[in-house]
Amino acid sequence: MSASPLSNNRREFLASTLAAIASVTIVAPEVLGGPGKIPPSDQFRFVQIGAGGKGASDLKSTINAGGIAVALCDVDVQRAGKMYENHPDLPRFTDYRQMLDELQTEYDGVVVSTPDHLHGVQALDAMRRGKHVYVQKPLARTYDECDRLLAAAKKYGVATQMGNQGHAGVGISVYQAMVQDSSFGKIHAAHCWSNRPIWPQGMTELPASTKPPVHLDWNLWLGPAADRPYAAEYAPFTWRGWWDFGCGAMGDMACHNMDPVFSALGLTLPSSIVSQASAAAGLAFPEWSIVNYDFAATQACPEGVKVTWYDGKKMPEVPVVPADEQRDDHGFQAGTNGCMIVGEKMTVAGGSHAAVPEVIAVASDDRDELYDLRQHWRKRVAELGAETRLNHYKQWIEAAKQAKPEMAGSRFEYSSAMSQSILLGCISLRYPLQPLTWNPAENKFAGIDEANEFLKMTPRDGYDLTV
Repeated sequence: MSASPLSNNRREFLASTLAAIASVTIVAPEVLGGPGKIPPSDQFRFVQIGAGGKGASDLKSTINAGGIAVALCDVDVQRAGKMYENHPDLPRFTDYRQMLDELQTEYDGVVVSTPDHLHGVQALDAMRRGKHVYVQKPLARTYDECDRLLAAAKKYGVATQMGNQGHAGVGISVYQAMVQDSSFGKIHAAHCWSNRPIWPQGMTELPASTKPPVHLDWNLWLGPAADRPYAAEYAPFTWRGWWDFGCGAMGDMACHNMDPVFSALGLTLPSSIVSQASAAAGLAFPEWSIVNYDFAATQACPEGVKVTWYDGKKMPEVPVVPADEQRDDHGFQAGTNGCMIVGEKMTVAGGSHAAVPEVIAVASDDRDELYDLRQHWRKRVAELGAETRLNHYKQWIEAAKQAKPEMAGSRFEYSSAMSQSILLGCISLRYPLQPLTWNPAENKFAGIDEANEFLKMTPRDGYDLTV
């Protein structure tokens, strides 16, 4: 395991920093008394893997939720530079394995805010140590990794949370209430969409290799992925479009915009999938795609339900509700990201990240009935919004501190199946217009054996997917 090049005085710096942390943890709560002081027994200490990009906001949000940052890790010291400046006293690492090793007893949780291909090895490494984990969406890059993460969460009894922040919001509660109140009647279908990708996709050739910038440890960025030369087209942001590193537009936004459907309708894994795309996925994901899922019966959908995903600026037909100033109705027009559930009694739609849905159509097409139902649900939204709820990061921290993993709404018991469904959809993009049938008993596709090769990955030496 390579040492970090960040400081020639690493061990001295760590020794002094950890001594300071240790000195805090042995002080009696009554000695620490006073406003703003957190007794050691009530502290939640965490390390951050990925301090630039999304990691910066995850770090801030976890601290704001009551977490105490112990150390930061990023393979790109320039991208992480702002967070390093904001937290000058925290130890810095480039290799997360070294950080987890050296600080083993000094943290309770690990926040993983890295590209998709790193999620599995990093989260598993943390859970094998008995640490709580918060992992950005999607849960992992492959179906098998999600299985392993779920198994590890159960084995080690740690608190887990996937980073689809809208799951803790009022919108999810509203979708669930609509289903519980039988307001839809029979649910015919659901549609979810995104304007992603906002990065290049559709590539059919590998990019020209160049020398990595001095501020990036390319070997550590690759992590468990197969070795290859650096190219600027891979990092720091455009990795999402490449098959080996990301999960395309679905990987970025489906865990947000399909979340209401999975949560409210009680979905797990699809029975079959068929997709359309600008071209078959290969080295990269297609420029646009439409993925059609069939899900088996659930309590909310006793006859099963069809769910369709759209990206690359493809969208379903979404009813428009004109604004009515006399009735103080702002109307509705679909945005570039959203979710719609179509029922025999009413149709509702909401925006990105499980935003609060609005009633946008009723079976009768009667404007008065539509207005009355919209008003009814506005009142219900206000009632549901008045309920006390923890934000997404606070849920995870409290679940860890109270040893109650069930407190985290997007814990792996929920988020693994949603991520896996999305990842199966990604595989279907390699076979446009060819139906893929999922065999849950054998945990693989039936019919196209080649598709099963993409269900798992084999990590490079030095990286471990063992539960």
